[in-house]
Order: sequence, then structure tokens, then C-alpha cells
Amino acid sequence: MFSPTTTQGLLRVSASGGKPEPASKLDTAQAENSHRWPFFFPDGKHFLYWSRNSRAGEPSVLYVGELGTLQAKVLMKSETMAIYAAGHLLFLRGQTLMAQPFNPSRFELSGEPVPIAEHVAINGASVRAMFSASNTGTLIYQTGEMSGGWNMVWWGRDGKQISTIPQSGRYLGPVLSPDGSKAAVEIFAGAQGIGDIWIFDLTRGTSTRLTFGPFSQGNPVWSSDGKTVYYASGSGEVYIVAKAADGSTAERIVLQDKGTIEIPDGFSPDGRYLIYERKVPQNETTYHLWALPLFGDGKPFPIVKSTFDERFSAISPDGKWMAYQSNESGRWEIYITAFPGGGAKWQVSSVGGNAAKWRGDGKEIFYLDPSDNLVAVDVNASSSAVQLGTPHTLFQAIGIQREYGPFDVSADGKKFLINSGNLKEGSDPFTLVQNWPAELKK
Repeated sequence: MFSPTTTQGLLRVSASGGKPEPASKLDTAQAENSHRWPFFFPDGKHFLYWSRNSRAGEPSVLYVGELGTLQAKVLMKSETMAIYAAGHLLFLRGQTLMAQPFNPSRFELSGEPVPIAEHVAINGASVRAMFSASNTGTLIYQTGEMSGGWNMVWWGRDGKQISTIPQSGRYLGPVLSPDGSKAAVEIFAGAQGIGDIWIFDLTRGTSTRLTFGPFSQGNPVWSSDGKTVYYASGSGEVYIVAKAADGSTAERIVLQDKGTIEIPDGFSPDGRYLIYERKVPQNETTYHLWALPLFGDGKPFPIVKSTFDERFSAISPDGKWMAYQSNESGRWEIYITAFPGGGAKWQVSSVGGNAAKWRGDGKEIFYLDPSDNLVAVDVNASSSAVQLGTPHTLFQAIGIQREYGPFDVSADGKKFLINSGNLKEGSDPFTLVQNWPAELKK
């Protein structure tokens, strides 16, 4: 059993393989937007899981579900996940780990909860409490602050840090404006799964909130003239919205198709096309790359659409080529194809890659490899073909948040704005406790 994304219910699949099937159902009327952290009880049929609520003031809860049905029983309110071990339910109150007697046949709590560990860390991005326990009485937990505070850090091509934007947060998808003076970024509130777009003025060192919910607003991209920010909005069905970057206009819906997820990737340099990722969850399991003409009849059309995932595109500065990533080889690799017609393609990366970016003159592509190396490839593109150099590592981007809009690059290719995690997370200590139930008897 698993969570396919951070905004879906649980899926189950046979141990021998097969097609995943729903194991839980989001109650969207009650503002549920994520089910995660499933944990099976001893009978192998019932399971515990956490449900996140996106409505301000509404608590998230723990459910008991049952295989073969989408019905579930509310167990208790909880800020994060919980597990069952040695006859007890283990859960957090604040950052204190509590143990309370639990009947795994009737799925009922009894008695009073007892604290068994203090200052337990929580991963703020995933809302995962950092502990685990076995039925044999072994407990392990990590201490520390609630993690998930990240920084946007400027790095040079030589791998040296230049400066840090002086405000930490749970950043997703930072992207530089066309003139490089600003950055648009989603700041995520992990406990409720809500994100909003903020604009950072990199010259003045200030930040301004651009959106105000009620759904998550994410994946910002700039219009070619830098005056408008386009972003994804919604829960379940996701559509594309635009708003003036200075907040002077109300948001307007740009593209919305019923039952579809649509995520903006960027613009052609002339501003005539919006490139976006599209998936219809009821019919498709993969994303594909489409273009929305902002002229004429404005009818969207696919650029790259296959049986594989195609995502995270970037149009070359001359508007003739599109870099993107696909998993057709069995792992993510970077490719280039013609824009807007698609067709023939050239593989850029050699051992895996994601998040391709062009240098401002179109003569170099940057991407992240599976070892978090920032890699560069020389590009020589004529009117009909692409010649590529050998991928070479510039530096290892230690701490990079590779799944959360990992980086952007200045037009001259000399500076990289990297979404970087707090390296202290990896150094917080773990505590191992043997026979922890004995502590409850004292």
C-alpha cells in the first residue's frame, strides 16, 4: 500500500504485481487533500493512515481502513502519522511521543497516553514524525526541530556559495524573472498542504505574497515580459491561472478542462505559447507536454505525447527547441526536440537527469543528475539539427531539494539559485531504546 502523490488517496497492489487499486477515498467535501503513512494491524486486513485537512482550523485525523472497502473509521485527531506496536498506539503530541493502550481487534484506545520520548523531530515537508518501533520492544527516534525549513542559495560555477536569500521556508519551484531581478516561488505550509506564491525582489531583499488560497497555488512561471505570473491552482482538478506579478490585478483562469491536471512549465521567448504539462487521471497515468497558443483560436495541442512521462520542459532562447525530461529509458533523462512541432529528439544526459535549464544564449544546457551534480552540456543547434557536447559536472549541489523545483540559473550561466535543504537535518542524533514498554510500568 502506498501514497502515489502528496494529494491523493492510498493505492494498494498485490505483492505479485498488477494494477494498483484505490484503498482509500479522499473526502473532498471535508477538505481532505492527502492520505498517507499506511500501517497494517496484525490481522493484515485493517490499516491505520493519516489524513491531511487543508481547511484552516480543521484538524487532520487518523483513520482505520479495511482492505476491500473504501470506508474508514475516524480514530483520533493527529498532527502527523502514528503506528501500532506492542499493544500500544504511538503518536505525537507536539514533539512528545506518546504511547496509549490500543485494542487491535476492536480498534479502540483505552487508558491514558504516557510520554515515552521528548523532542521528536518532524519532517515538515512530508509531515512525517521521525520514529519507528517494533513489536519486540525496540524503539528508535530522531530528535531535533521540525525540519523542512529550506533556503534559496546562490552558487557559482565553481561550486562555491555566493550568498543566501535571507528568509528560510518550505520553498517549491523557485524561478527567476526574465530580467533576473526577481524570483517567484511557492511557499508551502506542510501541515495543511497549502502553498501560495510569493515574489522575492532580489535587488531590494524584500518579499511580497501574491496569492491567498484557498487551494494550493504552485508551479509559478513568468510571462516573457516579466509582468505576469502564471501558476497551477486547485485540488484534484488543477488548472492554470494568471495574475499580475505586482498584484495589481485579480487572478484570471487561463486554462481549465474538467477532470484534468494542467501545470504550467514556461513560455516561448516571443510570448506566443504557454507550455504546460497535462494529465487526465481517469484515463492516463502519465504527464505529457502541450502548448497553448495565446493568439488565433487558442486551441491547445500536444508537443510530446507518448506512453511515457514527459515533464519539466524549457524552451530555448531562440524559441526553436525544447528541452524536457522523459522516463522512456526506464529512468529520467534529458532530451531536446523541435519546438513547437516536436518529432526527432536528441538525448542530452547520459546517466540520468532532470530539471533542464538553458543558458541565456542557448549554447549550454544545465541539469541535475541522480547524484545531485549540477551538469553542463554544450549545445550547437542549427535550423534542423542539434550537436551536443559531452556532459561535464560543474559541482555537487549538496543539500539540494531535487523534488521541489531544485534550481534556476542566471542568463549568463554563472550563478545558480538552488533550493537547498537544511544540512543540519542529517546530523541530528538517533536514539535507540530497548524494551520501551517496560518504561510504562514504572
